[in-house]
Parts: sequence; C-alpha cells; structure tokens
Amino acid sequence: LSVLSLVLFGAKSAPLDGQFNQITAKELTIIDASVRERILLGSGDDGTVLKVLSIAGKSVLGLGIAAGERGSGISFSDREGRARIGLGLDEGLPGMAFANENGRKIIGIGGDDRGYGLSVLDNNEVERIGVGFQKGSTGVVLYDDEGQFVRGMTRQKDGVHYFSYMDENGKMMVVE
Repeated sequence: LSVLSLVLFGAKSAPLDGQFNQITAKELTIIDASVRERILLGSGDDGTVLKVLSIAGKSVLGLGIAAGERGSGISFSDREGRARIGLGLDEGLPGMAFANENGRKIIGIGGDDRGYGLSVLDNNEVERIGVGFQKGSTGVVLYDDEGQFVRGMTRQKDGVHYFSYMDENGKMMVVE
C-alpha cells in the first residue's frame, strides 16, 4: 500500500516543475538555484511593480505602474542598485532621465503636443543647457550656476531668428 501511494502521490509530494493554469497572489518571488531572490512582482497601495535583482540582491531593473495609474515607468540601475536611467509617463507626459552615480538627474528629455525639450543639468540638478521645440519655434538656451538665463538662440515659427543674452545689468538684449 505504501509503494502504491508513493507511485500515485510521489510526483506531487516533492518540489518538481509543474504547469498551472492560474496562480493568484499579491506577491510573487522567483529565486535562483542558490535560493537568492531574483525577480519580485507585487501590487500594493503604491501601485504594481516588477523588479529584477542582481546576485547581490540589488534592484537593477524595475517596471511599475503608480497607484491610480497616474504614471508608469521603467528604470535601469547600476550594480549598486542606484537608478541611472528612467523612462516613463507622468500624468500622460512622456519623459526620460539620466542620473549620475550619486542619483542626481543630469539629463532630462520630455514633452507632449505643447512642446518637447532636452535639459542638461549639473551635479546639483541645476539646469545649464536647454534645447526645445514648441509650437513651431526652436530654441537653445544657456544658464548660469543658479539656473538663470544667460544666453539664447531662437528660430520662431515665422522664420524670424535672433540671439539673446543678459547684459551685466540683468537686462535682456536681443540681436536679430
């Protein structure tokens, strides 16, 4: 009788591969052969997230949807788990950001039907260069250490183009 039960139920009593039509869970953890967490999937009050972990347990890839579906995104992190590249939607506005090794944003790209742009920031997240397109006009702008306008170059939709800069008194000067 015990041999028969082993034959009939043995395949189900040991952890073996299986096929399931449906699994319902709030969280799912996938482990590797060394029992290290490698993939985490979960849903909670903040939203739904999928994380891929390095052997050291650091999140290196993340995919998520914010609660209320206000936004969604994907992030790529370095081996220390610091997010370095982010791509996503925030309230429908697409964007992409790059961060330095300290987690500070250094490049941002984004826009919608109102306009598109690219910003380069310094290590303090102060915008230093901006390039954009809005309603048929294009511009390039330089900023000082505090993020204040210094110099610009614009080509308007109507074909008018000009340079602008701030003089030593803080007055905007335009040269066509």
